[in-house]
Amino acid sequence: MADKDGLPKILKLEPSFPCFKAVAKMGAEVGDECVLVNHSEVAAIMRDVPEGKLITIYELCKKIARKYGVQACCTLTSGIAIMTTANAVEEMKKEGKPNDTPYWRTLKAEGFLNEK
Repeated sequence: MADKDGLPKILKLEPSFPCFKAVAKMGAEVGDECVLVNHSEVAAIMRDVPEGKLITIYELCKKIARKYGVQACCTLTSGIAIMTTANAVEEMKKEGKPNDTPYWRTLKAEGFLNEK
């Protein structure tokens, strides 16, 4: 869950990026700016999803992109952060430590729960 040095980072979007197809579905184009963020920023958005509401990874990425004033947010790194957060919450539960991140309210792009 530790943040990585050098992030957030803003890059020019290229077709060779692993997240290119996903961000292109959201309207981003080659040459647009794309932000890669730390786990803590993704987890903070996940924590803010109120009871009875849901958010998809696309909606989460759009919030992040708006925050940085760019056209896209890397869905790959954000997805890894979502999975890492969910795993960390479960580990903390097993250890009896409190964690208030309702990760189950964050869905895959198609609106499904991530089985992982």
